[in-house]
Amino acid sequence: MNSAAIARMTGSAEVVADHSWPGTPTTALRLRATDGRHMILKGNTSTDSFQREHTALSRWAPALGPSAPQLLDADEDAQLLLMTAVAGRPLRSFTLTPRQERHAYGQAGALLARFHHTAPRTALPSFGPDRAAYIRSQMTDSTSPLTGTDLTVLDEALHLLETLPPQQAQPSHLDFTSRNILWDTEAGVIDFETSRYEAVGRDFLRITQRTLHHRPDLRTAFYQGYGREPDQAERELMRICTVTDAAAIVITATARGLHTFATEARHILTAAVRSWPDPAPGTALPHGRRPL
Repeated sequence: MNSAAIARMTGSAEVVADHSWPGTPTTALRLRATDGRHMILKGNTSTDSFQREHTALSRWAPALGPSAPQLLDADEDAQLLLMTAVAGRPLRSFTLTPRQERHAYGQAGALLARFHHTAPRTALPSFGPDRAAYIRSQMTDSTSPLTGTDLTVLDEALHLLETLPPQQAQPSHLDFTSRNILWDTEAGVIDFETSRYEAVGRDFLRITQRTLHHRPDLRTAFYQGYGREPDQAERELMRICTVTDAAAIVITATARGLHTFATEARHILTAAVRSWPDPAPGTALPHGRRPL
């Protein structure tokens, strides 16, 4: 981090905690100002990640108020962001009763809906082909972590992605999981470095893969909070992207030695391949009780 830029932005504030995520190019420090206020200073060596987070904090986070970080200062040359600290701890760190969990995930769904409505939707005429090209670019070095069955299903999924019609896009977090959802008396959200305008439906993907498909009760609570279930087009996009995204992460995380991310993505991909061509776990409407 640029020490001169830090001094200019933070003054005499002291570092009280390091929230940086190991194995990533991001540094996140919790600071305490002389008046007792807590702030977060975030630096990112990835220009794209810095710019995405800067955009999200500038344009969309203000509408969420204290439920999201509010931008205090930015230094584009040093790629530093100074923001308010959101109250609470990551939802994944709590031990809650099932009833408390349902309440928390309902609140999280409502918060995501608010975020999605912070700006009008726009069109992504070539989302499918563009996304497929990006996924293929991640596979240029090696596909060794993938099995023959993985590659067969991935090829089918990429073909479906390439033939998708134009998509509607909305402000999307794209890492909306219990790691980035904070819980206090209500839900908050942090870490906007993957945020951008993205095809409607993709923002449901990570929380579905990591939590909701394991817990139907939390899935119900989340979408009740959100205000609706994913529609048919969104569910199809989730089915396809579960395979393509997980395969890409398996390859890139393995190559970079990020074993935790690679293992997590490997479990997701295995389950999705096993269910293909049926919907990936958690991405379809649960079957209701049939009349006798």
